[in-house]
Amino acid sequence: MSQIDMERYQRVPPLFDVLVEPRWGDQDSLGHINHVNYFSYLEEARVRWLEADGLWGDEPFLLVLAAIGLNFRREWHHGRPMRARAWLLKLGNSSFQLRQALFADDGSELVAEGDATLVHVDAQHRATPIEGRIRDILQASLLNVGA
Repeated sequence: MSQIDMERYQRVPPLFDVLVEPRWGDQDSLGHINHVNYFSYLEEARVRWLEADGLWGDEPFLLVLAAIGLNFRREWHHGRPMRARAWLLKLGNSSFQLRQALFADDGSELVAEGDATLVHVDAQHRATPIEGRIRDILQASLLNVGA
């Protein structure tokens, strides 16, 4: 990631900024955090975001993960937390795309980054429009990647 990209991340407030703690058992035989665990860290961060913003209240904001991918930028080891952050890339009628990233706990190093597409659904798992306060929350973290 270039210096310009890091600056873009710093200019736009993230949708969430969650400290995640790698567990001892998350390491692989090479002694670094196994890549599959990064997806769990990002899932945990998304759940904490929904809870913190009150989106799992009486009428929960239900989401289905439609696509996800990550680019791994550096190895990480047990004993040092990471920051999971996300920004909005695209907002459709019932779906949105996030740029998710894992950083060093102090934000100085990019560990992994990638995109996730989530779909807002109702109790029958049918796509449902994203409206009102939730749309406003998402738009506040819009990352203009074309700038």
